[in-house]
Amino acid sequence: GLSPKTFVPITGIIALALSVGYTFVVWDRIPFATSNLMTGLSGVRANAGAVIVSFFFQGLALLWSIYFTFVVIGVYDAIESGELELTDNMKIFVYTMLAISYYWTYHVLMNVVQVAVAGTIGDWWFRPAGTEAICDGTVLRNLFLACTLSFGSICFGSLVVGPVRFIRQLSFFIRPSTDNDSVLMGLHECLLWIQTCIANCVDGMASYFNSWAFTYVGLYGYGLLDGGSHATELFEKRGWTMIVADDLIPNVLLMVSLVIGGVTGCFGFMLETVDNLNFTNVGDPGAAAFLIGIAVGLVVCSVLFGIISSSVNAVIVCFAGNPVEFEKCHPELSQEMRAAWREVWPGCMDATDFKVAMSQGVGGMEETVPMV
Repeated sequence: GLSPKTFVPITGIIALALSVGYTFVVWDRIPFATSNLMTGLSGVRANAGAVIVSFFFQGLALLWSIYFTFVVIGVYDAIESGELELTDNMKIFVYTMLAISYYWTYHVLMNVVQVAVAGTIGDWWFRPAGTEAICDGTVLRNLFLACTLSFGSICFGSLVVGPVRFIRQLSFFIRPSTDNDSVLMGLHECLLWIQTCIANCVDGMASYFNSWAFTYVGLYGYGLLDGGSHATELFEKRGWTMIVADDLIPNVLLMVSLVIGGVTGCFGFMLETVDNLNFTNVGDPGAAAFLIGIAVGLVVCSVLFGIISSSVNAVIVCFAGNPVEFEKCHPELSQEMRAAWREVWPGCMDATDFKVAMSQGVGGMEETVPMV
């Protein structure tokens, strides 16, 4: 059979091959992602408390995963041993509710970090370089707001945004085709109308329930629906809809998370095999330990990496809404970002460059780009 001695090298080689192939595919977009990442990490370094918050919530995610593992194993063993008698439909319901519980709690923890970090980046955006204090209470204030006034929006979005994103991905397979010779288009004109309605409905939901909504919640204190709507409107007005859809950084973080999850899964498998723990009545305890290790590793590192993705999202939103203030407070980072964006997305910086030039041309006058 497949043992850890062969599984680990095989998965390592596959991961390396996929990483190299993906690098060639996205090579042209690397300068764009790098500039956003460097700016986001600059804001995080200026507020090191955000890292502590991220580690704290990573610890909470680990504790929750351990507790949830014992709950699931206990429920499974009770059902299989006959201590808990349930019908087949009730078993499906119980396992489904457990899965939703874990998914929801995991995303709440991750999005609390995202909202807190977004608020922290927003404060740093308007502070001149060199005036930041590493521990000035900014992070704690934004964390407090995320856990109190914005907590309802975070919980609501944590449950809904993921499924809406998944539905939107599926909707691309049924969107109307522009090819008049398409077989589906030739079946009946009614099919086009149905496809259009479904696509419009999904796009309408996605305009409110999207990951940018959490950024707006952290930056400006909006509710989830208002934040998602304002973010969508902002990017549409700037003509950046395709730009902000670039998922290079999230994909790289996902790949790293999967590798870490695979390593923790192998560790769980070896621990189960060597120590012969048999902590569950499942037919193959080694496979169960492997899957549990993958889930725990993936969740824990995803919460930690949330500080990176949330800082980058906050940078993009602030860059779209307040490029002039960024140029005034952090001119070096502003010039690097605009140069990288021009290189990857020609023409996208024309309006921004004009606003920055106008603000510099008017002697000392303050110019504020209206927020959407």
